[in-house]
Amino acid sequence: MIRHIVLFNLKPEIEAGDREWLFSQMRGLSKIPSVRRLALSKLLDPREAWYKERIATDYEWALTMEFDDEDGLYLYQNDPYHITTAQEIRKRVSNIKIVDFVKV
Repeated sequence: MIRHIVLFNLKPEIEAGDREWLFSQMRGLSKIPSVRRLALSKLLDPREAWYKERIATDYEWALTMEFDDEDGLYLYQNDPYHITTAQEIRKRVSNIKIVDFVKV
């Protein structure tokens, strides 16, 4: 199993309507056959001060998904819907980091 993680910050000028459209496009990535699970998440704003000090705040948003294997990840990467959506994401983010982890 591979977990694909996209950490990102939206550009400050992105309006709420555009953000919701983009998030809808991101959720649509779950329709790509090799995607097993997909979640769009916002960084936790901890209520406990002691915990606030422990977490990184470099990125406000995360898009995570799972694939059965590396072949599934590459099918996703080359899917036309992903290619189009990735272009739209890059237009609207100020900072992005993409990592993939393999279950051990």
